Amino acid sequence: MKKPAIAITLGDPTGIGPEIVKKAISDKAILKICRPVVIGTSAKFVQGFPTRKSDKAAISFLIEALKLVKNEKADAIVTAPVSKSAFGKIGGHTEFFAKKFNIKNVEMLMVADDIKVLVLTRHIPLKDVSKNINTKKIVKSTTDVCNFIKKFFRIKNPKIIMCGLNPHCGDNGLAGAEEKKKIIPAIKILRKKGLDVTGPVNPEVAFLDMKSDLIVCMYHDQAMLPLKLLNPDKIVNVTVGLPFIRTSPGHGTAYNIAGKNKANPQAMIEAIKLACHLTKDN
Repeated sequence: MKKPAIAITLGDPTGIGPEIVKKAISDKAILKICRPVVIGTSAKFVQGFPTRKSDKAAISFLIEALKLVKNEKADAIVTAPVSKSAFGKIGGHTEFFAKKFNIKNVEMLMVADDIKVLVLTRHIPLKDVSKNINTKKIVKSTTDVCNFIKKFFRIKNPKIIMCGLNPHCGDNGLAGAEEKKKIIPAIKILRKKGLDVTGPVNPEVAFLDMKSDLIVCMYHDQAMLPLKLLNPDKIVNVTVGLPFIRTSPGHGTAYNIAGKNKANPQAMIEAIKLACHLTKDN
């Protein structure tokens, strides 16, 4: 069977992207499973901080990767980290790709070995999380990611755990009403649709004490903090809802170590492996 071609962007050239990409594609295990197509530049950049020039370059790499996918020259895209300044008000990679394809509903699925986590709200201020959560969104996002897991991870009936938003899951309304007004009604609807959903539960219980195929977290740090503590080197971000597979390492640009040959490429390696797996087997 022909090895999939994976378009790999360098990300912000002033961050650790170029280093982790170079290390990842030098790994023999990667070369055995795919044909890496690296998209970047030979131009020199001062390491350690983003500039308008580096932001522009990072976006140009993404546009070129999209061209390769659209022209069937690449089967999937793996993106190295980019500064949020490159995207302006759009958000990040997830929103960038969604806009390019005029797709309204995309989701951020974090994968670390057997742990899969839906980040219901992404890069927004904590004060805005509650108003960006509603029953309809919880149902739609959970259903879409559940269908993705069924198709691409071949899990027939995913066991889903729904986290609460407030301390002690609202403590019956004493510590917040979102559970009673938004989350529990969504769980009831999902169950009626035939999904195996438990919750709401506290995030530490979801991650440490319960077995699941998908954990639904209400906001970014509720998902990322336990993932970083449990399996920091293997976190991969998968964008659900695009017409192609897109993954990325679950970390940022790490400007503080850029250009110092200290960056760990493991998450990038995992991102490429997962892109290959999801592309080749489906």
